Amino acid sequence: MPVVPRRTLGRTGAEVSILGLGLGSAYWRTFDNRPDEAEEILLRAFSYGINYFDTSRNYGNSELLAAPAVERIRDGIFLVSKSGSRDYDGYRADLETSLENLRTDHLDLYHIHNLNPNTDADLDLIENGAVRAAREAKEQGLIRNIGITGHSGTGILMEAIRRWDPDVILTTYPADRPEDGAYEDKLLPLALERNMGVVAMKAIRRARDTDWPALQLIRYPMSLPGIATTIVGLDSIAHLDENAAMASAFEPMDAAEMAEMSRLIRSELAGLGPAPWDRPGYRDGQPGSWTLA
Repeated sequence: MPVVPRRTLGRTGAEVSILGLGLGSAYWRTFDNRPDEAEEILLRAFSYGINYFDTSRNYGNSELLAAPAVERIRDGIFLVSKSGSRDYDGYRADLETSLENLRTDHLDLYHIHNLNPNTDADLDLIENGAVRAAREAKEQGLIRNIGITGHSGTGILMEAIRRWDPDVILTTYPADRPEDGAYEDKLLPLALERNMGVVAMKAIRRARDTDWPALQLIRYPMSLPGIATTIVGLDSIAHLDENAAMASAFEPMDAAEMAEMSRLIRSELAGLGPAPWDRPGYRDGQPGSWTLA
């Protein structure tokens, strides 16, 4: 049976599996009317040592689908959800709903979800709203750590880190190195300087645009120094088993191998337009043109 290794998630001190479960649209669309299978696949992942479970208020029925498994293994997992609200009351309401849906009295990490420079220009407003609510919730023990997520540019994420000093960031680290590598070369060092936990997403979101196997694409962010876990969508036991087997035997790519992989993938993607998450109307975790991660 695969046993997925773990890394420390920055200043949180938590030991998390290098492969995390992304319970977005791939999970909730697949298992929406199959609750027994929704529970079974999470328990199977846990049996492999996978303990990082990532869901969101924005992910359809995901929290409710995950709850039966979460309730059985709560003490053994690092449970993450997210709020898309920017104001104080909305964040608090989202948090209360997440706690109720997931049948728990606390979350290990609760993110302010999907910071976007096009819609979140006023960081003062968010600081006086959702960030203030998050800090209070942490003091009250309702959440253990404060996080931010985003995949629409490094600028807003770096500014949020400098202003709010969150504990964890979840952002995009695919092999094509978007924004001329700024996520790796600028954002990642800033987060690590502050001993933040860094979580990678979107590793395989452009798999269908390239000839690269999904497992190889997942290896890329896992090989980046400082990435604690890489979350991947969950849509079948077959994919779970393949991913867990790779992660359990994981050997990091060297710098030259990663650079060549990035060069080749960028060449394959040239002229194909923006990534799915940079297209108009994209909503993270919602059904759309991509559902893998």
